Amino acid sequence: MIDLTIVRPINGQVVVLDDAKEEKKGALYIPQTAEEARLVRGTVMAESPFLLENGEYKPTGLAAGNAVVYSNHAGAGNTHEADGRIYRIIRWNEILGVEE
Repeated sequence: MIDLTIVRPINGQVVVLDDAKEEKKGALYIPQTAEEARLVRGTVMAESPFLLENGEYKPTGLAAGNAVVYSNHAGAGNTHEADGRIYRIIRWNEILGVEE
């Protein structure tokens, strides 16, 4: 089993932990396609600078503990579930915003 809490990402990758999903109660019908295209809030666990074409590294501007927003499709195929929590390894440019 992979423990993503101790993984050090490389080359602009970011390890994020999806925040717990809020369950909606009521009689509203939400199409499955709306659920698939939703935004997700998560917490940065670790990040790494990315490599520029000239060979220099540039910081992502993120830090461990930042609350971030990204698409549900970010890091497709790079998700891992442990203890009921979802971890993702995504590119720094898949993050759409940082909560301040």
